[in-house]
Amino acid sequence: MRMVWVLFFFAFTLSTTISAEEEVWIVVTLDRIEFQGNLVEWPRFKGNPINFVSVVASGNSYQKLAWPGTGWYTIADEGAELVQDTEAIPLFALPLDRMGNRLGIAIQFLGNTDYDWDHRHIPEELSTLEKTLRRELSPNLPALNIPPSREREQEPLEWIEAPYVYFAPYIRVFSSDVWEKSDIRTFSAEVYQQYVVGGATPPAVRFRYSIRKVSLPEGLRARVRLEGIKTVENGDTLNGEVFLMARTISGFTSTGRPLQRVIRIPSSGHYSMGDGEEKVLSAVLFEGVVSPFLYVEVMVWDEDNPGIGDQHDLLGGFFGLWLPFRLSHLPGGEKRLIIPKSTPDGEVLFYLRIELIG
Repeated sequence: MRMVWVLFFFAFTLSTTISAEEEVWIVVTLDRIEFQGNLVEWPRFKGNPINFVSVVASGNSYQKLAWPGTGWYTIADEGAELVQDTEAIPLFALPLDRMGNRLGIAIQFLGNTDYDWDHRHIPEELSTLEKTLRRELSPNLPALNIPPSREREQEPLEWIEAPYVYFAPYIRVFSSDVWEKSDIRTFSAEVYQQYVVGGATPPAVRFRYSIRKVSLPEGLRARVRLEGIKTVENGDTLNGEVFLMARTISGFTSTGRPLQRVIRIPSSGHYSMGDGEEKVLSAVLFEGVVSPFLYVEVMVWDEDNPGIGDQHDLLGGFFGLWLPFRLSHLPGGEKRLIIPKSTPDGEVLFYLRIELIG
């Protein structure tokens, strides 16, 4: 009996030691995007080019993100994006011991109908959104939950010329009870296009986001390799001129910018691919320390000629997120993924391999 108690004490001590080595983080993720309406009048069959910018803050940390990393995401008139338990977009990550007593979330959806590929105006949008959130987090305000923007006045206004189609900014402030009393809290919201002509029904974006408490094991490292793609539908009558834009993020810098790596595949030019063709690749998208999440964004484009108004067509995008628990429990330490994705302009398969490394 004494030996049993000794073994139990040893096991208990070991488990508490392992737990003590895990750092606790607060992570905010955007988990679902749904769109209803139409931003492109002609050609009517085209999808809707959307982007968003976000600023999330707690304590002295203001973290900013633009999504997607390049170009726009093309969504159907009644479309949805982000697959539950597989895809999500990280908006914020901070160690628990650095959190303030409030958490502010600001999200601005944009219709990119001028097809701003290089995000020329995104820095200005992020700056404006950050100023708005800083006002909301003013020390003069009580540390209470502030009603989200969908509960505020959102009367349609007359159309004005602007670099984007603007949806009402979503602002919400939470007290620390949200992450102190639960490991995960999920919220839904809806915003509408701000400037519409006359009495037209404004397009709407519905979205879901979560505030999570996650434990990060010490020294968690991973590698993500893109092994290939298949153009199920290439977006052209004949062969498509296909290229990829990939971005990986694992945390944010002390100045609030995403710790990211962006690559183009191929580095110049394109692959000529017909419907049903596969392209074998061996591109390492990420290799290193996970802190405290791993986000993988891969978008496949059919290259056109924006100089004459013929915009690139998005054939499909993958927006995978691995939090520490999911990543550290890969069967056998690795997993190969075959991911089908589509847009109104095309359809692709992604072949990805993710593995833990020592």
